[in-house]
Amino acid sequence: MNQIIALKGLSPGSSTAYAAPSRPQDAAITTEIRLLSACGEIRQAWTELAARAIESNLFFEPDFALAAAQHLIAFRDAAVLLAWQGPVGSPQRRLLGLIPCFPRNRLFVPDELIGFSDRRIFNGAPLLDAAQAQAVLAAVLSLRQGWVLEGRGLVLRQIDMASPLIAPIRRAAETLGLGTTLIPANLPIPLRHGAPTPSDIEAMRHALAQRGKLELVEATSRTELRDAVEILLAMEASGPKGRAGKAVLQDTREVGFLRAMTRALACSRQSRVALLTLDGRPIAGALVIGRAKGGWLYMAAQDESEAPFFPGQVLFPEQVLLALMRQAAPERTILQPAPATSGPGAVSFGEIRLSPRVTRKPRDLAGRARAALRRGLRLPPARAAG
Repeated sequence: MNQIIALKGLSPGSSTAYAAPSRPQDAAITTEIRLLSACGEIRQAWTELAARAIESNLFFEPDFALAAAQHLIAFRDAAVLLAWQGPVGSPQRRLLGLIPCFPRNRLFVPDELIGFSDRRIFNGAPLLDAAQAQAVLAAVLSLRQGWVLEGRGLVLRQIDMASPLIAPIRRAAETLGLGTTLIPANLPIPLRHGAPTPSDIEAMRHALAQRGKLELVEATSRTELRDAVEILLAMEASGPKGRAGKAVLQDTREVGFLRAMTRALACSRQSRVALLTLDGRPIAGALVIGRAKGGWLYMAAQDESEAPFFPGQVLFPEQVLLALMRQAAPERTILQPAPATSGPGAVSFGEIRLSPRVTRKPRDLAGRARAALRRGLRLPPARAAG
């Protein structure tokens, strides 16, 4: 049975290490597979890797990922493929790569290693040491050189097509004789009423100001952030999502994750909650997660009682709030996972597939299918004819 699939029998906290080749001028790189929920003990090494990563990714850093593994069912079976340099127990040992993944066992095609994806994750880039990204990828991909059927050896989803990861991925795949395919995601669907222009937002802001004192209030302490999160959750639950039973506050696991995640990120100043108030009453709120210069709009809600004042403007209070946040801190960028329209500043995400280049002869396919069947039934490999 393939070593990747053996992961399905792991218990939390267990792990298995596999030697993999590395660049001759470097110390050996070894790979290890363990459950995401069992990675709390490597938190320091994980955090250090995140700071050195060729592409930073909040969604695969400890504060977000461990909170998700603790509270959300979708993350319960997630695994991580770790790349280490240096002997176990050595103070010089470093974590060089972390790829969250879902191993998948298929009966008549090779097992697949698929990068973890979920609706709560807006960026699927794994964490790879910037100085050794290609060596780490070569170590990881070399585990799959024997998988030579038409199945996909490695799939990474929700990847920025302009990511600095693309170049080392291509070079590592070329070295190992693997094919690389980039598949851009479909173009985003425009909003039903179109995205508001800056003049529209200014007109809406002026109309609100005519009805009372309009203020942008941003939490500045952990206590204020905690209270602002609860206001945002209550606001969402009082709207259409609440009536449909899909609000975060109505899901025990989801609300537990969001509270734990925002508290953890607040320690490193990576979570911001802003409220738009009218005469002191919150009418819209937004949660942005990420570092100061670039954060993701993770959640936004508005007071539905304001809708009758602006018929046809579905996202109006939220848009005004985001505009005010950008004006208050123009050096910060607020990214959205699914932009309503494409444009010069739009980020194009897609999928990267790495697969073997093989000749698909019927005899070879039949033999590999039999081998896959034996692996699936956990039978010993067939003996070669003597």
